[in-house]
Formats: sequence, structure tokens, C-alpha cells
Amino acid sequence: MPTLSEEVRREVARARALLHPALDGLADELRRASGRVTPTAKDDGTPVTALDHEVDDRLRTVLERELPDHGVLSEEHDTVVPDTEWCWVVDPIDGTSNFTAGLPWWCVSVALTHGGEVVYATIDAPALGRRYEAVRGEGATRDGETVRVRGPVAWDDASQGHVPVMLTTGTARRARGAGLALNPRVMGSTALDLAVVAEGVAAASVAAIPHVWDVAAGMLLVREAGGAVVTLDGDELLPLRAGDDHARMHAQTAAGADPDAVRALARRLLPD
Repeated sequence: MPTLSEEVRREVARARALLHPALDGLADELRRASGRVTPTAKDDGTPVTALDHEVDDRLRTVLERELPDHGVLSEEHDTVVPDTEWCWVVDPIDGTSNFTAGLPWWCVSVALTHGGEVVYATIDAPALGRRYEAVRGEGATRDGETVRVRGPVAWDDASQGHVPVMLTTGTARRARGAGLALNPRVMGSTALDLAVVAEGVAAASVAAIPHVWDVAAGMLLVREAGGAVVTLDGDELLPLRAGDDHARMHAQTAAGADPDAVRALARRLLPD
């Protein structure tokens, strides 16, 4: 991917220096709260907790105080893209169902965009003790160590059946009937699904209806790890466009090493 200008790189470094302590300050609190909070249902039926809102508020407070010219797009508050050069895309807890159940597969997903394009991403998974990061043009890391995607996999090759492919509930049902040699995993966090594709643990991920806050950080991770992310049917999530309401937007999204192979897999698993 193209490298950043020196001016943009400096702003990313400044933003990263602010974000890290904020995430560190949340990590222990979130670990202790996992499995001990009761969710409620949002209008769309998905779960939310008071901590989703609290994490969002605390991150927003830091960002708006220290970076007042940056906008924030968030699952829990402002879903309309602001008219700003810089914009953060925040999912305060991706995998809320796992979080409330006390399962460790959840994360805080944060991406920073410049001119609508993601230039920095972090996926923080406190219960797993992992932090994934990527800067556009500079590669992707897990806990400071460089990660790379797994090489292409033949989806019909039975010898590859042990290799995980990260799916959602509906795509997993289709995988069972599609005659594919897959090891489907339905884990409940689209952001972390993309992260494990980036680090080469899983060969691919396929998600049917993600919003931009589910995938913005993970998409940069995968691409900076040498992989590809393709969108099929749905809305154009990126680049961000001022005024778009992302509560109403989603797109079928798939990721892996090779764009053509991933697109072919997604076509077999996603509804027409």
C-alpha cells in the first residue's frame, strides 16, 4: 500500500501515543467486567451493555480533548460520518455477546482515517492479551511482532481441512452444504476474525452484513499483512464520505491471501 506523507505520519504517531494509554487504562476494567454485565437489546436486536457506552465515551473524551479537529464515527453514538479531514472509527466492544458471557473473544476496534481512507488501526483484545496494529504502508503487527497472512488455500482440498476459516452463523450453515473442505469457525467478533487472518492463523474470513466499525481496522491489518479484502454486495463502506449514515450501511466482506480465491469462496457462502 502507498506510504504516508511525513505530515500524516506525524499525526498518526501523535494519535497512537494518545490511544495506547487510553486502551491500557480500559483493559483491566474490561477483563474484570466480562461475564458480569447484563446486556440489553438495541433496536436492531443486537446486544449492548453499559460498558459499550462507557468505553465509547471515554475514548471519545480523550480524542476530542486532545485532537479537536478529528471527528469520531461510532457504533454506539455518532453513526453519521462527520465533515472532517481526520475521523476515528470506533467499535467499543466488538463481540458483545462473548463479552457478556465471559468468553474471551471480544475486542476494542479502532481505526483512524485521513481523507476517508484508513491510515492507522488497532484491535485490542484484553482477555486474550493481544494488541494488533497497522499503519498504512508500514506493515501489521501483533504485540510488536510483524505478522503475515497465510498463503492461498484450495478450498476443495481435503488436506487443507484443518485450516480455520472465520465465518458468521449464516455463512457457516452454507459451508456445511457447499462441499467445501473447510474448518469453519464461528467466533462472534468480525474484527478479531480479520485479525487472525492477518496473522496467518486463519486462511480467510467471510462476513455477511458487517458495518464499517466492524471491519475498518481489520481491513487495514489484513492488507498490511500482505492479504486482500474484497467487498461483494452491499454498500461502499470505505472510503468514508461525509454525511453517510453507517447505521444504515453494510457490505458483504471477505478477506484472505488472494483476492480472486477469497471472492470465489465468498460467492459460494454468501446469499445472492
